[in-house]
Formats: sequence, structure tokens, C-alpha cells
Amino acid sequence: MKIVMFCLIICVQAFASENQEKLAQKVIELRQEVELLNDEYKSEREKILNELKALSVQKAELESNLRSEDVRSQQLAKRRLELKNEIEKDAVRSKTLEPLVAKTLGELRQYVESSLPFQKEQRLESLDQLQQKIDKKEITATRAASQLWSLIEDERRLARETTLNKQTIEIQGQRSLAQVAKLGMLFLYFQTDDGQVGMAKRRNNEWVFEAFSDQNQKTQTIAFLESLKKQIRQGYFSLPVEI
Repeated sequence: MKIVMFCLIICVQAFASENQEKLAQKVIELRQEVELLNDEYKSEREKILNELKALSVQKAELESNLRSEDVRSQQLAKRRLELKNEIEKDAVRSKTLEPLVAKTLGELRQYVESSLPFQKEQRLESLDQLQQKIDKKEITATRAASQLWSLIEDERRLARETTLNKQTIEIQGQRSLAQVAKLGMLFLYFQTDDGQVGMAKRRNNEWVFEAFSDQNQKTQTIAFLESLKKQIRQGYFSLPVEI
């Protein structure tokens, strides 16, 4: 009987010892899992914080750009109002209108030359044609002011609209026909017939068309272009942005 009890005690002790070892091993494994999860949490938290910081900076820069465009739009509106007031006065005052037309036409040309490269050649050509008429005395100052007023209105309309158009663009010295999506006069995205996708970017005070190398940027841009084709101009769109 004693031998049986002794064997039973040994078995119980051995079983308890084995359970303790398994429990200890389980605790170690759980601790390792907790540490791993904690590391992953810290890494993900850091990633999210960095993304939020980047978005915050990008948002501030975009707001600054929007304010700049708004200032330029207000300046055009001011010039338009000045022209309107002068046009409504007697034609006898045509001589006083001429310098205002010349000044405003010069300012509008500077604006077009520095603005987004959307149909820039056509827009500058319209200004050239008006300038030629003025130089050749083919139109009165009042008539010139009226036409200039219309051109300013066209520029203000472009600044408000999101549109999809076709135009020839130049990428690394090569001219290509492309679909271009314009967001006001802030951003211009393109997709060429040979599949290049990208946007207009400011480089050394000049606009250049650059193709994306990142597949995600391409996908976002193509999705936006497709939405515009379907006349979808409202909603949330994720787009690459170059400040």
C-alpha cells in the first residue's frame, strides 16, 4: 500500500512539474506575443502620426495655394470692374481708357504666362490678337476694353471649373496628344494616348509635364479621369498632389 501511495505521489509531482513547465513556457510565449504586438502597435502608431503630420503640412500648403489663387482672382475682378466703370463713361474719355487697357492687358498676359499650362497657346493667342487690333488702331479703346473684359471673365471661369479636355503636351521633349483634367487653375492631370499618366509640375518657375512612376498615383489619376468622363464632378477623390 505504501509503495502504491509513494508511486502515486511521484506521479502527481511529476505531472505537476510538467504542467508548471508548460505553463511557464506558455507565459513566455504569451509575453513574446505581447511584446511583438506592442512593437507592431508602436510602429503603426508612428506611421499614422507621420502620415497625419505630412497631411497637415500638405493641407496648409494647399490652403496657401488656394489663397494665392483667390488673391489673383480678386485682382482680375478689380481690373474688370475698373474697365466696366470706364466703358460706361462717355467715349470722349477714350484717351484716359487707353493706358488702363494697356496696363490691364499686360497684367493679364503675365497671369496667363505664369498660370497652369492649360491651353496656354490659345489663351495667349487671344491676347496677341487683341494687342494687334489695338496697335493697328482697328478698334477704339472702349471696344478694346470690352473685349479685354471678356478675356478676364474667361480666365475667372477657368479658375472655377473642373474640366476634361484634349490638348497637346510636351513630355521630356516629346509632344503627345493627351486627355487633361483641370481642377480650377491649381492642378492639371494628364493621360496620353500611349498610356503615360502624370501631372503638370512647377520646376524652376516653369511648368513641365511629368509622368508618374508610382503605380498608385497612376491608378488614382486614371480613376479621376474616368469619373470626369462619366460627368461625375462631385465626391471624394484621392489624387497625387505636387506643391
